[in-house]
Amino acid sequence: MGLHTEPLEQEDQDAIILDARAGDLDSLKDIFSTLISPKLLVSCRESGSNSTALHMAAANGHVETVQYILETVSRENSAEELKAFINEVNETGNTALHWASLNGKLDVVRLLCDQYEADPFIRNKFGHDAIFEAENSGKEEVETYFLKKYDVEPEDDEDAQCEGQAAVQITKGTEIEQVTKEATEALREETEKLNINKD
Repeated sequence: MGLHTEPLEQEDQDAIILDARAGDLDSLKDIFSTLISPKLLVSCRESGSNSTALHMAAANGHVETVQYILETVSRENSAEELKAFINEVNETGNTALHWASLNGKLDVVRLLCDQYEADPFIRNKFGHDAIFEAENSGKEEVETYFLKKYDVEPEDDEDAQCEGQAAVQITKGTEIEQVTKEATEALREETEKLNINKD
């Protein structure tokens, strides 16, 4: 009897998602070698959040499981499909990289970005990218990794301009010291203006 190739029932998808969440690599390998075609891995979603197996494994820091999922998807799908899967968003617009960043899973973040070029600039429904999630949740190692890997430059952002502030975008190359220096200078100038206005 061959591997199952038809779309999976939600119950089966949820079981795969649970294995990924728990980092049960042996179970996943067994499922996709003896029961279900590995090509179906990209279509598995959790019923409530629309999260993928990659979301779950990444959020919980299961590096070997993340690696297995990505290698399996890579073997069974085109490069474009792999890239789309890596940057797949769930119900709230979060990618697997958002979740790994939020939870401080540095090894997973490195794997996703360095080997699979996950996009750290995708914004969720709250307007946050993965870099912001790391910073906002106090995951300094992940934040430092992002700041070393990508440059920070002012971004034209209408909302920020309306408030008289420059938004920040990260791109490959710049150091954090320059951003800190610019922010400190802007804060000093604002403080001086406030002191002048008080007289």
